[in-house]
Amino acid sequence: MMTNYRWHIAAVFAVIITSAWMLTSDEEVSSEATAKIPQALAPFDAMLVLPEPNTTFRHVEAQRKVVEPTAMGELNTLKSGQNLSTLLGQQGVTSRQVTLLAQALRPLLNVGKLQAGIVIDFHQATEEQPLKLRLAREYGEVVEAVYKDDSWSVALTEVPTYQEVDERGFTIRHSLYRDADAVGVPLDIISSAIMALSHFIDFQRQVQANDLMEVRYQRTLVQADHALFNHLQTPLELTYLRFTNEGEDHRLIRFNDSFYSPDGKLAESFLLKTPLNGARLSSYFGNRRHPVLGYNRAHKGIDFSAPVGTPIMAAGRGVVKRANRFSSFGNTVIIDHGNGYETLYAHLNGFKKGLRVGDKVKQGDVIGYLGNTGLSAGRHLHYEVHKDGRAINPLNLKAPSSMQLNGDELIAFEQHVERLYTVGSRLASLTPADETAQGTPSRFAK
Repeated sequence: MMTNYRWHIAAVFAVIITSAWMLTSDEEVSSEATAKIPQALAPFDAMLVLPEPNTTFRHVEAQRKVVEPTAMGELNTLKSGQNLSTLLGQQGVTSRQVTLLAQALRPLLNVGKLQAGIVIDFHQATEEQPLKLRLAREYGEVVEAVYKDDSWSVALTEVPTYQEVDERGFTIRHSLYRDADAVGVPLDIISSAIMALSHFIDFQRQVQANDLMEVRYQRTLVQADHALFNHLQTPLELTYLRFTNEGEDHRLIRFNDSFYSPDGKLAESFLLKTPLNGARLSSYFGNRRHPVLGYNRAHKGIDFSAPVGTPIMAAGRGVVKRANRFSSFGNTVIIDHGNGYETLYAHLNGFKKGLRVGDKVKQGDVIGYLGNTGLSAGRHLHYEVHKDGRAINPLNLKAPSSMQLNGDELIAFEQHVERLYTVGSRLASLTPADETAQGTPSRFAK
């Protein structure tokens, strides 16, 4: 889970770098018209647009239990280029004791891979207590090691946490990231929102001025031992989002770790239209003049320009059919999605470590990294979709998920939506009717 979370952070920075690179790129872009695939989740209502100027809404802190503070010893920070042996040696811990400690901790963590900035809570041995040290493994988890009778005993404990709920709303004036940052929306929350909405919106071409976004998200915070977690990013989770675009009002609610439309339909498409974040569409589907061969021929996919190393995601759930060098495509991944659908990802710089033919992948899993291998005139991803052996335009895909909640799950979801509606939100689309200026209901339309 943390690996996926850290990847989201890396992807966001890749988007920022790409945005700067795009301003100076002179690569030719086809003017061929392409079909859009917006999917309305609720009718647009101009009465729900946020007031001007952009608004940063209050945050609501969840009630938390009283936790007795942990008695801290001497806090030591691992510096860049320093290892645990050096750090503990400064406190009088012998090399043999450190070796025994590393062996005792092996089932829980690798002390040779501790990141710079981690804080060690160190307690010197006294007549009343033995030598003890504590450090964070993940956010909310503390490893405690006690040295007694020439051996270490170790334990993993969970620190109580609570959630802060934040809300932000803004109208796009300059760019999605710039305007989100201006009202304090964390970059990884915007990244999560883009990922959730990418099933319905092409963020390289469809976002425009005056589009509206609202997000509600929660931040997990520890109730004690705060100093041990200062080097870690606090976990964030997007719980609700609304995005108005081209007259369509998209609203998504997180439920059981997936996003659903207000009627309980899974808010996912069969295949992603754009299997990477922060890229520019540089070449369209259809006939074109090949940049290397110099003559016209069919272009059976679409190309995305982005920096080398940009993570490439599986467009949908499936099985890896190819992951090797493939003719003029260079490093290539092909995924079989069943029902006659296959996707191809070409010119990769490299593959995800350990990716093999036969591996099962989920939508959004990283499968490789953008590059410039094979018969390629520049760094880019060449992306193809095939149905029953025939190439089709990925931008024309119209295969939304058909998964619908029903029975007890649907009842639980509707109760979840009702609670979301009554939490005292300040977002325009979640504010009860008697609190809106015009008195217009803002319940989720179905």
